[in-house]
Amino acid sequence: MLIQRLTSAHPAVRRDTTDMFEMRQVSSRIGQSKRPRGPRSSLTPTLHLDLRTRAVIYYLNYYLRAPADMQRLPGSVSDSIEEWVSGKTIPIIDSAVSSMALVVFSRTQQHSVAAAEAYVHYGELLRHAHKTLSGLVETNIDAALLVVFLMSRSEDSLHGRADTVPNSYLHHDGAAAILKIWRNQHPLEKLSATSAVKYSRRGIIRSALLRYLSVPAWLEDGQPFGECGKDLDYDRIVVQVARFRNQLTVLQRNNFQPNSSNPKLFQELQKLRSEAANLDHALRDWAIRIPSSWYPRRHLMPTTSFLPTRDFFSSEVYSYSSIAYATLWLNYSATRLLVNQAWLKILELIQPYSDSSVYAHEVKECHSRLIATSVDMSSSIPFVLERFKVTDRGQQQTEITLNTYAEITPYVADLTVWPLGVASCIGSLPIEHKQWFRIQLSFVGRILGCGILECISAADLLDL
Repeated sequence: MLIQRLTSAHPAVRRDTTDMFEMRQVSSRIGQSKRPRGPRSSLTPTLHLDLRTRAVIYYLNYYLRAPADMQRLPGSVSDSIEEWVSGKTIPIIDSAVSSMALVVFSRTQQHSVAAAEAYVHYGELLRHAHKTLSGLVETNIDAALLVVFLMSRSEDSLHGRADTVPNSYLHHDGAAAILKIWRNQHPLEKLSATSAVKYSRRGIIRSALLRYLSVPAWLEDGQPFGECGKDLDYDRIVVQVARFRNQLTVLQRNNFQPNSSNPKLFQELQKLRSEAANLDHALRDWAIRIPSSWYPRRHLMPTTSFLPTRDFFSSEVYSYSSIAYATLWLNYSATRLLVNQAWLKILELIQPYSDSSVYAHEVKECHSRLIATSVDMSSSIPFVLERFKVTDRGQQQTEITLNTYAEITPYVADLTVWPLGVASCIGSLPIEHKQWFRIQLSFVGRILGCGILECISAADLLDL
């Protein structure tokens, strides 16, 4: 198969493509092409690579690769794909990786021929999946989940401005069906969830949040799916947030207008109002129990530095001892935004029937939490995208160095997609906050070659 040819028949491909991308990064900084030091690569004269092979090399060796000085975060799709590359060949995964690689390559390199081939190849993949995926579910659950994940990502990347509902939602539902089969086939005491199972479930829950759906009852408990410790505590809150938002949406969808003749419905909104307060408190309580070493450090950028507005929302930035901790806080902030945005919607619905002074105070507090959480997120994004560096100088002194000319790798860009996507769609945030998040999301979307991110950033595709 294609990937085995790249990794076994031509073992130098990884080394040569590493050189190629290092050379491209250097050239972009100095404005001229220079090849890396050492012997000239023999890749070009000895290997006549077709377009699909070039795309797969780009995808595996650059797009999925973590920076050399960064510890790879556990459970990433990169791990699953690399495990597959080093293991046995499964034709449909080979096809799914090739399809994703062609889509990404066509968008990031603006390669029209690759785009045409990507559409053709993805159509073939859909037909292949229709015939073989059910059998794969029975024999290799991880492989089936990986195929569905890659198909979902391909749909997101192919998403155009004329599309309204993301086609990837169908694949999210497919992943849920696969997990349900896995769950029903194994007694609770014998369940042993793999990383693919664990992170597929997390993706399904995020999809439910975007679509105002409740998490299915059989999927609610994260423990059988590999969640534990602090992650399990947080997971339980997120599942409750999904249920809470679904209940609010059902009331709104029924064109509910509270009035004195229907006290039952008004009472339902009051219950949701209390639930919003409880969920926000649960999130804050969870955060208090996080080790202090995971918390951010606040910095003010030097007044002598020019701060590009594309990279920095303000002169205040946060740094972390690990990018993993920064990602944790970004996701936490996204969840608090979802809770408080829903809380504000509830207050708007019951405003005509509330005490004016109490209502005004609660609305003000809700807006304050939204803005404070938004500031936390915007102050953390530059660290994850490596827009600055912090050097300890001893005696609690630090030096901040701008890093805005460095290339942002797809690996770190992908870590910001969920929080930026949520923040971009919170309608109650001040316009300058939303605009900055949308600029960031569009920028990240171009780095990742993901069409749907650029669409979200350009229009009100979602209202969370």
